[in-house]
Amino acid sequence: MLYLPDDCVSTMNVKPGDKVRFLSSNGGGVVKRIIRPGIVAVEIEDGFEIPTAINDLVKIEETSPAARFFADEMPPTAQTNNENITESSIPTAFPDDEPNFPSTQESFIEKLPSTRTSSTTPEGIYLAFIPHDQKLLIAGYLDLSLINLSNYDVLYTFFHKSSKGGYLGKDYGSIPPYSKANIDIVQREELEYVPNGMVQLLFTKDVMPYIWFPVTASFHIKPVKFIKEDNYKSYSFLQNKAFVYLLTAIKGLKPVGNLEELQKFEEDTPILTTSKVAESESFITPHKVGRGEAIVDLHIEAIAEDYKTLSPDQMLHIQLAYFTRCMEAAILDKYYKVTFIHGVGNGVLKNALREKLKEYSNVYFQPAPFARFGMGAIEVMIMHPKE
Repeated sequence: MLYLPDDCVSTMNVKPGDKVRFLSSNGGGVVKRIIRPGIVAVEIEDGFEIPTAINDLVKIEETSPAARFFADEMPPTAQTNNENITESSIPTAFPDDEPNFPSTQESFIEKLPSTRTSSTTPEGIYLAFIPHDQKLLIAGYLDLSLINLSNYDVLYTFFHKSSKGGYLGKDYGSIPPYSKANIDIVQREELEYVPNGMVQLLFTKDVMPYIWFPVTASFHIKPVKFIKEDNYKSYSFLQNKAFVYLLTAIKGLKPVGNLEELQKFEEDTPILTTSKVAESESFITPHKVGRGEAIVDLHIEAIAEDYKTLSPDQMLHIQLAYFTRCMEAAILDKYYKVTFIHGVGNGVLKNALREKLKEYSNVYFQPAPFARFGMGAIEVMIMHPKE
């Protein structure tokens, strides 16, 4: 039996960024995010994320002498004698056949890309099913998320049909403006009942133009929809392709005119809206300036809100990642020209862009017109094969 000193490993307090090993199998990885109480997503060496129960993980403390030991293969049967680690002390996932409302934690919330502010997508609340495998969209796990594409704080309660009848209270909490709440990870066999339910919504912020009536939004998506790749589309407010439904648009909210209306609302049936498929918007769309043409400003203050806290290396990484997403979207959407504004500076970003562009076989690039952009932009022409 393998003994691990108390200060070396722990399955308690697992958080994003922790290095972990699997207890029930070989290998390990890095915790990327908390999915729900007792379940985390672990990114393994090849970049895939695996939903894993916390009680099947051992956290490796980098300062521990044992960390180097765990870099090697651990036998699947290896266990720990650590007295501080007991099954009863480890939070576990709620059983699927019982109603539950896991407490909302910061790790469930993700900020949306900064392009949201220039997005042409209608402001509102969206329901998203995001495949883990972006190369094979119709297989594997999906992230179930609520997206708040508005400048309101939104309180929500999420229900879906239960496999045993009735509704299952899956989650509740609040989503800050322009953020995404990760509700659950869904297996394909659960698509018989998970995409059938209701979300209750309440909108608030410090200064309100009106007091809005609460909204109860229903959704009912046929399982067959999830086995067609064309139903998974790109959206400027998401990192990956997803199957997205609009639950309610902000412009469709009904204001409370007076106290009498509010009292009558409390007596009557709540407002019920029906979801619909959200219109797709490519990542490049907010930068479109004409048919098949876009201008993208890569200055860090234009694409990252927290740029003042970033190091130069972090800034460059964000700028190149943003460039890549714009290029891929432009190629997919058959744009013929994209101008990237990189600024003058010390030339680091400009040179990095040129190196990245050499990886594309279907483009050529040149300095953008000096009269319009000076020395701070590069013009990329995209060639598409004849169909």
